[in-house]
Amino acid sequence: TARGMRIADCGLRIADCGLRIADCGFGIWNLEFGIWENSKLFQFPIFKFQIRNLISPWCIIASITVNTLIEDLRAVVGPNEVLADPEELLVYECDGLPHHKHLPRAVVFPNSTESTAEVMRVLARHDVPYTPRGAGTGLSGGALAINNGVVIEMARMRKVLRIDHENLTATVQTGVVNLQVSRAVAQLGLHYIPDPSSQPTCTIGGNISENAGGIHCLKYGTTTDHVLSARVVLPGGKVVDLSSAETGSPGYDLLGVFIGSEGTFGVATEATLRLVPIPPAVRTLLAEFAEVNDASHAVSAIIAAGVMPAALEMMDREIIRAIEASIFAAGLPPDAGAALLIELDGVDAGLDDEAEKVKAICLHFGASNCRLARDENERKKLWAARKGAFGAVGRIAPDSMIQDAVVPRSRLPQVMEESYRIAAKYGLILANVFHAGDGNLHPLICFDSRSLDEVRRVKEAGRELMEVCVRAGGSITGEHGVGLDKRDYLPLIFSPDDMETMLNVRAAFDPTGLCNPGKIIPTLRGCGEGRAVASLPGKENGNGPAQPLAPSRPLKSSRAVESAAVLPSVNVSVEDVPKGDTLTPGSIAELTEIMNFVSRERLQVVPEGAGTWRNVGNPISRIDLTIKTDRLNRIIDHEPADLIATAEAGVTLKEFNDHLSLNGQWLPLDPPDDGTATLGGVIATGLAGAQSYGPPRRHVIGMQVVLANGKVVNAGGRVVKNVAGYDLCKLFTGSYGTLGLITQLRFKLRPLPQSSVSLITRGPIDSLLAAAQAITAARLFDVAIELLSSRFAVELELNEGNDCLLLVRFSGSSKTVERQTRAAAALLRPFGEIIQVDVDDGAVWRKVAALPLQLPERPMWRVSLPPAAVAGFVRILEATHSNAASRAWQASMATGRIRMIEPAGLESAELEQSLSYLRGQARSLGGWLLIENADAGVKKTFDAWGDFGAQRDLMKRVKKAIDPNHLFSPGRL
Repeated sequence: TARGMRIADCGLRIADCGLRIADCGFGIWNLEFGIWENSKLFQFPIFKFQIRNLISPWCIIASITVNTLIEDLRAVVGPNEVLADPEELLVYECDGLPHHKHLPRAVVFPNSTESTAEVMRVLARHDVPYTPRGAGTGLSGGALAINNGVVIEMARMRKVLRIDHENLTATVQTGVVNLQVSRAVAQLGLHYIPDPSSQPTCTIGGNISENAGGIHCLKYGTTTDHVLSARVVLPGGKVVDLSSAETGSPGYDLLGVFIGSEGTFGVATEATLRLVPIPPAVRTLLAEFAEVNDASHAVSAIIAAGVMPAALEMMDREIIRAIEASIFAAGLPPDAGAALLIELDGVDAGLDDEAEKVKAICLHFGASNCRLARDENERKKLWAARKGAFGAVGRIAPDSMIQDAVVPRSRLPQVMEESYRIAAKYGLILANVFHAGDGNLHPLICFDSRSLDEVRRVKEAGRELMEVCVRAGGSITGEHGVGLDKRDYLPLIFSPDDMETMLNVRAAFDPTGLCNPGKIIPTLRGCGEGRAVASLPGKENGNGPAQPLAPSRPLKSSRAVESAAVLPSVNVSVEDVPKGDTLTPGSIAELTEIMNFVSRERLQVVPEGAGTWRNVGNPISRIDLTIKTDRLNRIIDHEPADLIATAEAGVTLKEFNDHLSLNGQWLPLDPPDDGTATLGGVIATGLAGAQSYGPPRRHVIGMQVVLANGKVVNAGGRVVKNVAGYDLCKLFTGSYGTLGLITQLRFKLRPLPQSSVSLITRGPIDSLLAAAQAITAARLFDVAIELLSSRFAVELELNEGNDCLLLVRFSGSSKTVERQTRAAAALLRPFGEIIQVDVDDGAVWRKVAALPLQLPERPMWRVSLPPAAVAGFVRILEATHSNAASRAWQASMATGRIRMIEPAGLESAELEQSLSYLRGQARSLGGWLLIENADAGVKKTFDAWGDFGAQRDLMKRVKKAIDPNHLFSPGRL
């Protein structure tokens, strides 16, 4: 009992008796049967045994088993690459949060994907759990090997494998330290965006495991937005290459759900990272406030005013004084109640205006001073001080418990006030340093761990803080993860059905249950407590209020609507519902009853929004019902100060953005359609358009989905930064209605740009390809570089001759766009005639997006490539087909997407031959070719998606985990 271990947890089997024992060199313990450590005698309920008669053979069995495991691991990685002595293992008993300690059975150091895979095969054969670990800087107990497991330490895998400056990527082993990536590409004028405070020591693998954020993720996003692909070893040793949906790869976004899974899905061994040009200009401001409350109000006001800082950080009085007493001292005001550190970046023109705007807001909300950093040296000192804050907190107390919660920005003042009240209630010192722009709090509760009473009070205060943040509509973690530390808090924000769905997805990746067990999701029997907290005022199903801010449109009147209302209540049989019928539920309650009926009768259903992508993918094997979301059409809420909005899936993107524009904001999606697409349809396809605002996956922060069994599950939350649980939003985005029916969506927004200007250049294709390369090389921060074939331009009525068109667009502040446009025009002038569109240039881009839908009878396909390969593929298109002049295509030079509209009347055999050749060419260039529209004959013999490769089995397991009876869109993927 002193050791707190159970035989069943120890992982070593006694021959023939079905029990498990610990490494017996120091005794035997068992809570359930009452075996006492080092006792001469122990009792079972019926029998008495002399321990000296039993311990020797048991120890021999255990010793042989342990030694066999260690020797098998050493045979894989080498004798010096496995640690097994207790003294050596002490270093690995905890991570950066020392409050949880578990000594591993062994630590193994693979140095390649192959050796990692073989290590995991050995552990699977021995039925031993394992935990991947990077630098051990995590703050959630996520890298601890519980259940006497083995640590797979990735620190030896620290090679930068490739730097591709043309495509702005770096491929690295996952043991590479975060900061080393930026240092490796600095001479190219590039850097890697995610920058957690542990940047000088944390590894890329650890960042992937936790979906790490950092100071600059307010504007640029977290790790999931900057990892394009990863090589992953699944439990059991199978190696798969997972690609982000941002690359245009077909199938489920398995990488999106893998990132942030905290090592419970497998081990990432290599990753391809997105690099970003270093901004040409930066302005860093320090604002001093007498009160934290004033600084909190200023944060919301800056965001609501349409300013998007690269970083917006807050430090309170306790932290400031600790920093100034440490080696990180940077001249921060020791008497200030709070300080805001604000960084703006981008093109130099217009940046000073933004800085003046921020300064005015800070002064308006009570700042005593707001000044620019004098030079680059002072700027670096200020950021070093901010990143050194966690280390400096040791000046306040010998120990600290760091919390990591997120709240909507507009609730910062109330939550901060509550946090200080809780600290005072428990007689504790609270210090705050956090990502204020994201609402990502890091309250540090300072204490002395030698006092058991203080430890008790810290734990109670920590839980109260979490509950306050959840009641404010927030999350229990924004970047540190759940791990072991916050596992029991997960029911505060997710229902049992939500967590069961997460566990099902986890089982699809790890059927053995050996990969980092015991982390993230608690035993579901404790979920009642979570429901109680979630039902407190201001919460609804753990995902905040759902009161409409705009009236719903009148309900449509049709037989389909009537059947939707009547079908569940009368419990009709399947024969009473015509095959292929369409149902249009008007509420979530109606939809869940319909899906209960569908599940009972094993009907196969297709979710549908506007129906613009009805024929995408492979032919669906059978359609019993189509369920449309037309009547789920409420805009539920919009919080301008938080830059978030929620709507039902049937709202169109155009309606949504029209509503948001009333407050100077928008959802920066540019899907390829004519404006009729619904939000649910846009997210279900996951498609991005010509402009480089990023695909839909970047903008979804929460969603509600009805599963095939009628259960309603929620993913994500109400805040812009959230790593609680698995990111199922990524999994449902781009799933084409094959996993569930999306009913509600919550998005993070952006301020509307002040100005948008497009330049249209006309000329021969070779000339325009050279022009596009010149614009790309200049790094002018354009939002689109689109090349249109002559036929595409003719179809748009933008051109009458044989010339192609190059469209370049800039959006942002007026001064910035003016500077960018002048520079681009000077570059483009030698390549052809230039037309500048200043007034409603968006009309041009809407025409480009709408054209494919105006030609529904034409075969269409798209290619996704590394951007630098687009020019080569365009030349292949032009050189290898005699009918090239009749083919309408558009090529996004910056994002790597090409879309082709084939001529009408093309013979199926000719189309198949052409597609087969071009798919091969796309693969050779590192891309994919996908069919969007073709007749059934072509799709029966030519797979619309191509080869999913090693991901196929994993995709099937995920599909079965969420839709076990294959009721949603069967056969589409």
